[in-house]
Amino acid sequence: MLVRQIIGDKVDEIWNVIMNEGGKESKALAESLGLPASNAAEIDSTLDIISAIILGPELMGEIVEADERRVIGKITGCTMLNAHRNIGYGSTAGTPAHCQTFCQSSVESLNPRYTMRFTKRMCTGDPYCEYAIELKM
Repeated sequence: MLVRQIIGDKVDEIWNVIMNEGGKESKALAESLGLPASNAAEIDSTLDIISAIILGPELMGEIVEADERRVIGKITGCTMLNAHRNIGYGSTAGTPAHCQTFCQSSVESLNPRYTMRFTKRMCTGDPYCEYAIELKM
């Protein structure tokens, strides 16, 4: 909050660079743990483990649909959103972009043939986050 007051909206640009670089490190973490990422289902499972390591156990969700080419998932508990609420900071202005940047960078570092996108987000008022990990066209 203080950094945003000092720097202004430039902080979102800085956070996106940080989150992009952080996502790229997912591959090294996955490899060090021997986690697979050859298809969408494996990428989702590996990203779930990496996210739990980085963000903690508050991140909760479920798979809605899955096969080797695509996973549709639903997140019902978000560590970052909970942190905003716990400190009484109501604004989640940059959170959707930061989350998308980290997750997309993670997925693409795990397997460059795949990408990730969100279709719903709790931090913008949706009741849950919904995402797709898909084979790039």
